[in-house]
Amino acid sequence: MSVAAESGLRATFPERPTTDSAENEVAQVLARAFAATSQASLITDPQQRILHASKSFTAITGYDEAELLGLNCRILQGPGSDPVITAAIRRALSCGEPYEGDILNYRKDGSPFWNSLSIRPLRDEAGTITHFVSVQRDVTARMAHQEGLQFQTGHDPVTSLPNRRALDEHLSTRRARQGAALALVDVVALRSINGAFGHEAGDSLLKQLGRRMRERLVEGDFLACLGGDRFAVVLENIDGGTRLEESLARLHEAVETPFPFTDQDLDQDCTIDLSMGLARIAGDGAAGSLLHRADAALRQARADRPAGLWWSLAPDAPEAAVDRRVDRVKDTTDVPADRTYRDHLFAGGLSMFMQPVLDLRTGGLRRVEALARLTLPDGTVIPPARFLPALDEADLDELFRRGLNEALACIARWHDEGLSTKVSVNISPSTLRHPDCTRWVGDAIQLHGIEPGRLGLELLETLGMESDVQIEAIDRLLSLGVGLSLDDLGSGYSTLQRLFALPFDMIKLDRGLLVDIRSKPVETLSTIAALTQMGRDFGVSVVIEGLEDGGMAEAASILGVPLGQGYFFARPMPAEKVPRWVAGFAFPLRTNALRSALGALTYHWQFLRWTSPHPTVLADCPLTDFISRQSTPAAAARWHAHQHGQAPDPMYGQMLSDWLVDLVRDEALSA
Repeated sequence: MSVAAESGLRATFPERPTTDSAENEVAQVLARAFAATSQASLITDPQQRILHASKSFTAITGYDEAELLGLNCRILQGPGSDPVITAAIRRALSCGEPYEGDILNYRKDGSPFWNSLSIRPLRDEAGTITHFVSVQRDVTARMAHQEGLQFQTGHDPVTSLPNRRALDEHLSTRRARQGAALALVDVVALRSINGAFGHEAGDSLLKQLGRRMRERLVEGDFLACLGGDRFAVVLENIDGGTRLEESLARLHEAVETPFPFTDQDLDQDCTIDLSMGLARIAGDGAAGSLLHRADAALRQARADRPAGLWWSLAPDAPEAAVDRRVDRVKDTTDVPADRTYRDHLFAGGLSMFMQPVLDLRTGGLRRVEALARLTLPDGTVIPPARFLPALDEADLDELFRRGLNEALACIARWHDEGLSTKVSVNISPSTLRHPDCTRWVGDAIQLHGIEPGRLGLELLETLGMESDVQIEAIDRLLSLGVGLSLDDLGSGYSTLQRLFALPFDMIKLDRGLLVDIRSKPVETLSTIAALTQMGRDFGVSVVIEGLEDGGMAEAASILGVPLGQGYFFARPMPAEKVPRWVAGFAFPLRTNALRSALGALTYHWQFLRWTSPHPTVLADCPLTDFISRQSTPAAAARWHAHQHGQAPDPMYGQMLSDWLVDLVRDEALSA
């Protein structure tokens, strides 16, 4: 009996006479081993009809082998199976290519499980595909762990409320409305409670307070915990009169009844009070200036407590205030976000600002990112977050066509002036559905005489990638020779899934990863290092966005992130200013010098994480010079010296790390 016969494949593999009984016995053993393998395995014909299922496969899925034979593997797919992943699988198999990746599948009883697939084609001597063999593993536990980690990145560990990163995201994506405010809330005397009853009692109080405050919010409001004793609340649909006072009175009700210590063996309740600082949200509500104004109001509220006042409202922001996180030349809050933006945009108001992307080792210009801006007749520059909501899919297609042509015209002109670089242009998933998308790109490349490799397309909102048409459009675009970037890696696990499914040659680390870099520096460094290593493993280039100061840039460079962009190097600028900027730019980072506490911590952490000694001699170590410039270097210098021995003591390494973390946080407070 042949291996095929033992495996139930008699109709597929014809019997061959066996002259060697030992060979026949080995074949039977192999067949039984395949059937009993601990990993779920399938064999299909070229049309992906199931010919054999291992016992492990039937155990995982709940199907009997008899009811699977002849069916397509799509029987395991269901409503939660990502259409991008399923399209990628079909594309690989139709091209006769192997496929590896994770997909959400469904058992016979309808229960979901995460399936890690590895599919390989089998070919005969002529190269024709005769079968597909797949190995499948239930990785639900691993995915649950990863989803738990993803939850942790956006939530406070004590209260499980959204954290600072989630607050920033909410403020940047909320729909602009009149009559909204950001409130910062402090728990009065929480340190005294921790000292009297212990930190577990304090944590219990914060959890209860979070639940009470959340119950008193109305639709559209948003509550976050910023760590320690501080909360933040985004209040919508209020004004400066009675509705504001009613909202604040409702929130204050959360502390007007005592808090029992239900999780501790304490026969005592606790009464607390709050201090609150508010800042009105105008326009897009950028987080940086809002938090600064609300914090100033909170300090005023604390000062006013002896007079019986528990909250304070900050003065409105000056009309010409400019927030570092939004590119505009003056305040635009009086401009309505409606279809008039669309009319101005396509009546000569569109311009492509350029932001340099630099090599973080050498400072060399590697490309520019073309960013659409709307200039109103009075000179006001509107960022895309303000005008994109006014555009429908046809408008987005037209915006892409015009922006692409303007961007390519710029780099063609610069090339004639002696500046040769690449350009990245954002493309919406909806544009990929247009049948002429590939032709638009090809025509623009030909019109401006640009080598295709100098154009990169940055794919926005990959959650919108849901059709075979879009996948096929990507294949056609790549066949032109252009590059494809995945934008905002780190903003969600679904984005990571698409990194497996689509052929990106560049990934961009989301600026949100840097939000907590000074409050949680070690955790942030670990995340950036892991994502950078992922890029290396996938063989793609990595860019980190949002480098707004020297410490962030220094840390990214030390971690080995290849490319970076941000306000520390250059704000987005009109295209005509780029050549002059390049000519006058001096790269501010130095290989053997540490200028910031964050850079110093990153340098030490890269060795501490592997319990490795610092590689240079002590006198030449860049950390030696950094420590000598601090006000209290003696103990830190001793801890550092231990890191240059053959087997550094982890205790001293951790003490040095803790000291550097404190410097990072002090640096943030003094900024």
